[in-house]
Formats: sequence, structure tokens, C-alpha cells
Amino acid sequence: MQKVLLLQHTWDDPHGYLGNLLEIHGIDYDVVQIENTPLPDPTTYAAIIALGGSQHAYAEQEFPYLVQEKVWLRQLVAQDIPYLGICLGAQMLADALGGLTRPHNLTEIGFFNVQLTPQGQQDPLFVGFTEGYEKVFHWHEDTFDLPTEAVLLATSANTENQAFRYGRHFYGLQYHIEIDNDILNTWLYHPSMKESIIEVLGLPAYQAIEQARKEEFPIYQQHTKMLFENFLRICNLIH
Repeated sequence: MQKVLLLQHTWDDPHGYLGNLLEIHGIDYDVVQIENTPLPDPTTYAAIIALGGSQHAYAEQEFPYLVQEKVWLRQLVAQDIPYLGICLGAQMLADALGGLTRPHNLTEIGFFNVQLTPQGQQDPLFVGFTEGYEKVFHWHEDTFDLPTEAVLLATSANTENQAFRYGRHFYGLQYHIEIDNDILNTWLYHPSMKESIIEVLGLPAYQAIEQARKEEFPIYQQHTKMLFENFLRICNLIH
């Protein structure tokens, strides 16, 4: 049976809803904790999914294991193994392929819409997104330049590069698609994370995210399911 590999960068950003969808489809998967586990041979997997994290892709002195991860990602591309990078996972792919990752001029946290580009509307990752946008959840303070030859698939007024494809099936998403209710509860209510959001955005904006949750979260998960199942089809893991 073909397996999927999930790369987890921090304790507070596990596979969440994506693990649930893999289980629904009967797809086996392994989880590697990037901070303390060697990266396995990628050729034993049908696809790689890299999750988010609070690390900065450019902070290699502080997080030396990111150097090895970028080398591994370049090998992955050379071996043509499908990849889906989420937030930090997208920044790592862009950085490994020559796109500059850098601090953004703002911090985005909460539910947002990203607009599909004409190329995005034609891409197999976004089949079914007939209204031309995706409902996403952001928590990032960095952004990146597209690698040479990458195709921009989604954008927004705040952050130009929201989703891209490199080659046939290497994808980067600046936003989160993995959150379920448990992860969102951690992000909103764990004392240190709640304090961080309020410090950056202010209390009214934090409360607005709480209030938006009931209306936005079902649409967010519907869009996540569509995108992730499209990726599994691209990998020939479902039909």
C-alpha cells in the first residue's frame, strides 16, 4: 500500500483535518517530527505533506535542521515525488528552489479569502472552486518570492504569493488547510498563543476571529476537503 509522509515542524501544528481525510480514504501515513527525527528516504512514499510551524525558513543558524530539510526537498523535486507544503512548508519549498523567504510587512491571522489566478482556475489542485476563491486560515508573518519557473495559483491584496506550483506536482500554500476544531482551540486559547495574537492584532481583532469561527469554519473545511482530495487525485491515491 502506498503511504503518505507528513512532516511536522511544531507540536501545535499537527496534521489535524488532513489526517482525518487520509483515514477516511484508507490511506496510510507516517509522521516525522522534523526537530528531532532524521528525514526518511522519500522514494518509499507516494506523496509528502509539510506542515506549518513558528520557525522562519531563513533562520538556519537558530534551526540548523532546516538546512538538511532544504537539501532533502531539492532531492525530492529531482526524484519527482508529489509535495504539498503548508505555510512554513510552502516557504521551505520556495526557499529550497531559490525563492527568497523574508519577513512580511504585516502579520496575517484569521480567516481570509484568497483569489485564484487564471492559472489557478485551470490547475488540477483547484478543480471545483467555481467561485474563483478559497476560504483559508492564516497565521504567518513571513512571505516569499516565487522560485524561477513557478506558477502563481492564488493571491490576495495583503500577500501576493498565496499558492504556487513548481513543475508538475510540487505545491506551496502560504495558508493553513490542516486545522480542525482541536487545533483552532489550541491556537485561540492556549495562554501563550492567545497572548501572542492579542499582542499582534489587538483584542478586538482576536474577538472578531472568535466570532467569525461559526460562520467561516464550515466553508473553510469544505474548501480544504476539495483541495486536499484534488491533491490526492494528482498523486493517484484516490480516483
